[in-house]
Amino acid sequence: MRSQDDARPSRPLGRDALAREWAMQIGRTAYIPLSNAKLTEELHELLNVVAEAVAEDPAAASQVGTRLVEIHCVGGDSLRKSIDVLARFVVQEGAGAQRAALVIGAVSAAYTEAIQAFVLEQQESISQALLRANRAVQLDLQASEERFEDIFARSSTGIAMVSLDGALERANEALCTILRREDVAGMTLTDLIAPADLPLITDALASLRYGRMRRIEERPRLIDRDGEHFRVLLAATVQRDAEDNPRHYVVMIEDDSQLTLLGGRLQYQSLHDALTGLPNRQYLTTRLESLLHSDIEHGVTLYHLDLDAFAVITDGLGREIGDKVLKLVAERLSSVFSSEKAMVARLGGDEFAVLVENGPETPNVDTTIRMIEHELAEPVYFGEHGVAVSATIGVLPRLHPGDHPGEVLRASDMTLRRAKRSGRRQWGLHDATQDKREQQEFALAAVMPGAWESGEIEVVYIPVVKLDGSGLVCAEAELSWRHRESGPIVHQKCVSMAEHTGLMLPIGEWMLRTAAAATRGHDDMLAMCLEGGLASSPDLVRDVRRALVDTGLQAGRLFLGFPMHVLRSEEPEAIDNLELLADMGIQIGARDFTGSIAEVELLRRLGVKAVRLTDRFRKPDELMSRMLSDLIGYVHEAGSLIVIDGIEDAEQRDWWAELGADAGIGPVFCAEPTTEWPDAG
Repeated sequence: MRSQDDARPSRPLGRDALAREWAMQIGRTAYIPLSNAKLTEELHELLNVVAEAVAEDPAAASQVGTRLVEIHCVGGDSLRKSIDVLARFVVQEGAGAQRAALVIGAVSAAYTEAIQAFVLEQQESISQALLRANRAVQLDLQASEERFEDIFARSSTGIAMVSLDGALERANEALCTILRREDVAGMTLTDLIAPADLPLITDALASLRYGRMRRIEERPRLIDRDGEHFRVLLAATVQRDAEDNPRHYVVMIEDDSQLTLLGGRLQYQSLHDALTGLPNRQYLTTRLESLLHSDIEHGVTLYHLDLDAFAVITDGLGREIGDKVLKLVAERLSSVFSSEKAMVARLGGDEFAVLVENGPETPNVDTTIRMIEHELAEPVYFGEHGVAVSATIGVLPRLHPGDHPGEVLRASDMTLRRAKRSGRRQWGLHDATQDKREQQEFALAAVMPGAWESGEIEVVYIPVVKLDGSGLVCAEAELSWRHRESGPIVHQKCVSMAEHTGLMLPIGEWMLRTAAAATRGHDDMLAMCLEGGLASSPDLVRDVRRALVDTGLQAGRLFLGFPMHVLRSEEPEAIDNLELLADMGIQIGARDFTGSIAEVELLRRLGVKAVRLTDRFRKPDELMSRMLSDLIGYVHEAGSLIVIDGIEDAEQRDWWAELGADAGIGPVFCAEPTTEWPDAG
């Protein structure tokens, strides 16, 4: 039997190794005033922050970008090298395309903001140095001139001395590089600043000249030698003489166009699917919110699509073909709605959505569904492979203004889920009444773990009684939830909710252990029906063995019932569990028996000791009685007992006894399950 450890993926590259690689990469891009060991330690902590952001809140990754600037990772390639490392790391941490984009975007956005602050700080430092140098002229002109010249020549920030009338008196090499000009001698600010932004800068400089401001910061567009406009960060102060009269402006310019471009690109990526280029869930939600707060005459319709059996394509032909199919679906959906005012989005995996602003000529839902099915059903060939897909679709027509986008998407999920229950290539309309009922059930399922922990969920017992009146065959354990508002919730509903939330495995183990402990002081057998997930659990045999050892229950006194559909499918893990449990001496039963010849043969081959048949025959006639009598005979020949479920009165009990059934369950024997062990009489 396969263990859980076998299914685990190989361990990813450790964070220590990744931090060392990161330190080596960015150490070559800038001067960082830290030892290699200290830098590696810092970067290791930043990887931890990114991991938490992937798991919880992507916005938390912003502190990584800020910290990179704080430790002076500000070289030309520092951000790119860091993004390369972090992109691999977030994928290694299991982030999907959308979450990865949000995390990387948060890092880059924070880095952009911090680098701008860093640049402004540098500029402020330079400005203060220039002012100090200017004041020091009166004391030591030569020393101050040397200091200024050093800063002026070596700074990576563009610096210009600008006359009060706007002429460039002097500019450093860095400014020429930023302006993409070999020389700016004889030019004025009017020649360099875009006409639309010139009044803004002129007014700001006037505020400096007349003392209304001590420093200005603006983001104008400059004009390069080819006439192209590009945006820069411009800061300026005014330099005054010994009598405090303005002499000229000191203008500092930093070209952050690449960072701005990167920020825009990352923003686009955060709102679009990386594979198909379609808007993602976040973008769709924003658009939906906008439409729900607008007045659209013909309303809005939402189509929520899930591709049928998409795993067949990826598992059979490979992920590369699967990605091509997803791109094709995106193209075909866009084609279907090309004449409509619509947004086609990929929500993740193989789920898509289409948000349509209905107009007078918009086709009705039925026509639109047929168009979608027709487009998707057309095969496309990848080499020798002709591939086509179908989709199950949930439709929310005529959305109401004022609805909350989150509630609309939740309703579309539930509508799609209901449509999928009917099979493949189905579609369904939103049903508010059914939606509310299912929402209530899901709400119950969501709080079930807390109810279990607080003791609201109990193990109860019902008698399985011999039809000849000679006593109990066994006592069967079930779940009962004493809900404070909804009242008692019966076993099958508890099981359904536990299966939905993944609670069935732990609660099933607890149920078995509790029921096994309750057998102390009783000689009757204990029965427990296993649900599908529990029957196939790789831990089932281990949990049963531990429960028997801890409670002292003998294996021969335990009946475990497997679902008939699991046995029919012959799932390897379920069959392995059955055989190992039988080898331990545990009695094996089967529930949901339908009476087919194939099932009877399966009972004989697997050594099943009892089967449960639900009583659906309220008006028996002679033909039905003969058929059921023959079926019971076949089951007996296969070596199994017949237990009839749902016997309501004495007439049904006696009829089944005459047919040869062995035992029964139902109101005629017990009105409702109790926490007490059933009376053998």
